[in-house]
Amino acid sequence: MIRRSFIALATAAFFAGPVMAQDYPVRPVTVVVPYTAGGATDTLARVIATPFGEALGQPVVIENRAGAGGAVGAEFVARSDPDGYTLLFHTATVAVYPTTQPNLDFDYARDFEPIMLATRAPYVIAISNKLPVDDLEGFIDYAKEHPGELNHGSPGAGTSTQLAAELFKQQVGIDLLHVPYGGSSAVLTATRAGEIDFMVDTYLGLKGAVDGKDVKALAVGTAKRQAFNPDIPTFEEQGVQGIELAAWFAFAAPKGTPKEIVAKLNTALHEALKNPKVLETVEAQGEVIGSTPEELGEQVNMEIDLWAKVAKEAGVN
Repeated sequence: MIRRSFIALATAAFFAGPVMAQDYPVRPVTVVVPYTAGGATDTLARVIATPFGEALGQPVVIENRAGAGGAVGAEFVARSDPDGYTLLFHTATVAVYPTTQPNLDFDYARDFEPIMLATRAPYVIAISNKLPVDDLEGFIDYAKEHPGELNHGSPGAGTSTQLAAELFKQQVGIDLLHVPYGGSSAVLTATRAGEIDFMVDTYLGLKGAVDGKDVKALAVGTAKRQAFNPDIPTFEEQGVQGIELAAWFAFAAPKGTPKEIVAKLNTALHEALKNPKVLETVEAQGEVIGSTPEELGEQVNMEIDLWAKVAKEAGVN
């Protein structure tokens, strides 16, 4: 009798995963945004949520859990049940954590199942109008002629935009003093005022200043010009090879989430990313990617190595 009960329990456990995945989802799905409501990441998540829920057949609810540069929300999801009902909407910052916050209690490869790299927002390089140059080549030459005299601003040490600026500096061989500010809007204000010479941000953050000619947009960090402003040339067009700078946005689930559920989520996201409102929102600052889970995992691993090297050379810790 005891042996028969044990066999019955083992059989039930064996089939529980596939059966759960087949019926999934049977209730609303929560997507944790690890930043405050109203920001760019939160806005994009909410735009995707409605068609995502429609594709799944259940509502998708956004929950903001901000703190520690996104680490609070990420850790919450990492510790959640791997049943597909609590997901993380994260940025490329997860690849920076091992370098800037090495004592965190979670690890992306160990604690998450990648679902999809959904969209990408190329970074744009902008400079102050006070500088007597109008293109990337001119800026690089001017910076080399004035080593250590120019500066660049960022929202803070170890942030994605600071590391993107450091990568650019290392690639082209220029020396700029890093000045940390309290946020991206403060950096833009200082660049407009001529207090900051150089900055990196997404086009969404720079659009008003670029349109108003308050700053000069020198380059977009992707291999091709972008629809949001096709007048901004690429690095490669201006003689800078082998460098791409972009923010990106992705979905992940707790480690151990059944592969069948991950596949369902990936398929539903592909449908959501075709939604006209989603496309309009994304194309205002970048482009839809729609990767496989494996491609997202590879992207994160590649960037973890990249930013560790960049930070070490720049003395960022």
